[in-house]
Amino acid sequence: MRAMPQNNQTTSTVSPELDEMTCDVIGMFLDALAEGDDPGVVVCVEDKACNRYEVVFTDDGEEACLSAAQAFVTEHAAHGVSSDGVGKLERYAIACTGCVEIDGAYENAVLVSFYERGLATGFSAYVLYDGVGAKDNFMWSDPEPAGEEPALF
Repeated sequence: MRAMPQNNQTTSTVSPELDEMTCDVIGMFLDALAEGDDPGVVVCVEDKACNRYEVVFTDDGEEACLSAAQAFVTEHAAHGVSSDGVGKLERYAIACTGCVEIDGAYENAVLVSFYERGLATGFSAYVLYDGVGAKDNFMWSDPEPAGEEPALF
């Protein structure tokens, strides 16, 4: 992830608010994996005032949960999550587990997609991990960019 410079946001940089929210989601995911828990598919959304709402999808397979997470963002984009004090969505991050190919081998990774209004496109990143359930011996890499993806609103 690229941090936004201290000047006005452009269409290709990530704001400090989106960076913080995305890092919080990744951190929560890594903590769950270190404990041996299945974090499911996590959606985190915020409005302009940084009011935050998180929801976890776990009841179906990973693909169905990912589709439900994406639908949640799309459905709540215009009006937010009013029951929890979150207005029109300004930004979101969706995280799940998966694999990435590194040097011809597949490695376990936390996959995260994120976006906020004003960006030209959404972005994605991954964090490699090893040792699910190993607690203090759980290992992870720094986040790496994984490219652009379409925004959900």
